[in-house]
Amino acid sequence: MLRKMMPVLFVVVVLMGAAIPALAWDDTGHKITAYIAWQRMTPDVRERVLKILLAAPEDSTIGTYHFPYGSQNVDARKRDFFMVMATWADLIRDRNFDVRMKKYHKSNWHYDDQFWTLKDGKIEYLKAPEDGGQALKRIAEFVKTISSNAPDSEKAVAIAWLEHLIGDIHQPLHSSARVTDTEPKGDQGGNLFSLTPKDTPRDKQENLHWFWDSIVVRNIPNTKNACDIDFLEPLAKDFMKKYPFAKMQSRLAVSDPASWAKESLTYAQNDVFSSDLKRGEMPSDKYKKKGLKIAEERLTLAGYRMGEIFNQAFGAKPAVASADAIPCKIIRKVMYPVTQTSSVKQTLEIALLDLCPTPGMARPMYSLFINGNMVMKEYDVVRTFKTDAEARKYAADNKIADVSF
Repeated sequence: MLRKMMPVLFVVVVLMGAAIPALAWDDTGHKITAYIAWQRMTPDVRERVLKILLAAPEDSTIGTYHFPYGSQNVDARKRDFFMVMATWADLIRDRNFDVRMKKYHKSNWHYDDQFWTLKDGKIEYLKAPEDGGQALKRIAEFVKTISSNAPDSEKAVAIAWLEHLIGDIHQPLHSSARVTDTEPKGDQGGNLFSLTPKDTPRDKQENLHWFWDSIVVRNIPNTKNACDIDFLEPLAKDFMKKYPFAKMQSRLAVSDPASWAKESLTYAQNDVFSSDLKRGEMPSDKYKKKGLKIAEERLTLAGYRMGEIFNQAFGAKPAVASADAIPCKIIRKVMYPVTQTSSVKQTLEIALLDLCPTPGMARPMYSLFINGNMVMKEYDVVRTFKTDAEARKYAADNKIADVSF
C-alpha cells in the first residue's frame, strides 16, 4: 500500500512546494542519484552498507524504512531501502516527530554557499557571513566516519547524511548565494527569487530554488502514476546511458568535494541566472529543458561519486597511502590572487599549485582526501591558466596527473 501511495504523496509535495521550506533535489532527484550509486557499488559493499544502516539508532527511525517482507524480491527491497535513505535528511524535518527532528535535523548542513554578485557584467566574490552553510565540512566528516573504526550506529547516520548531502551539493543553487539590490544579504540559493507575481496567493507562489529542485518531474511528470521504481529506474538508466561511467570517470574527483561545489556554482552563475530569467515570470520551456539536461549530468555524477566513496570505504582495502603520496604539483580552481582575507578582487582561477613549497612563510591551505581522511596542504600558485584547454594541455605536456576543476 505504501508503495502505491508514494506517487500520490509526491504530487502533494509538488503542489505544496511554495508553502514549505525549499529542500534540495526533490525525492525524485535524490532517489535517482542513490539508484545510480547502487549500480556502482559492489555486491559486498551493498551488503555492508545495508547491515550498517540497520544498526542505526532507534530514535533516527532509519531502520523503519526497511521492509523485510513483501512481494518484491530481497535484492529489490534492499535497493529501495537504500534509495529512500537518500531522502532521510529531508524526512527528519517533520515536526510531528519532535524528538527525531530536534536531534537529527540540521538545516545549514544542506548547502555550502559562495556569495557573489555581478558588477559591470563581471562576477565578483564576496565575503560570506558567519555561516554560509556546512555541506562540504559535513561531507568530509562523514567520509572520515565511515572509513574509521566508529561504531556501526554512528556510521549508519553518516551514510544516510552522505547519501543526501552528496546529492545536495550537486544542485547548482546549493552552492550559490547571489547578492543583488533586491537581496543584499544573498538570495538564499534562489529561495528569495520569486517566479510568480507579487500578488500571487501564498499557496500558489513559486521560487527559483524549488523550480530547480523539481526540474526532472517538471520535464518528465509521472503521468501514469507509476510506483517509485517503475518511474525512477528508466530515468536513471537513461541518464547513465547519456553519461556513461567510462566517459565520466576522469571527472569524478572523489577526494575533492570542493570541486563538485565549484561545478555547481558555475552552473548557477552561467545557466540558472541566464539572461532569459525574469523575476515574477515562470521560465520558458527552453529554459526548463536546459535545466533538465544540467540535472541529468549532475544527478548522474553525484551517483557515480557516491558509489565510489562507498566502494572505497567498505570495499577491499588497498595499501595505505600517506599524505606524502600526494603529488607536489596539482591543478585546481582556487581564489586568486591569494590574500590573507577574502576580497572582492579575488576570483576563481584555474591554477597550477605547488603543494611542496619552501617552508618559512604562511600560505593558504588546500584540503584533499586520502583514504577517507582529510589532509590539509599549504600551497603556492605557480601559474594560472585562462582556459580549461590551456590547463589540460599544460598538464599533459608536463605529466601532471592530478587535474580537477
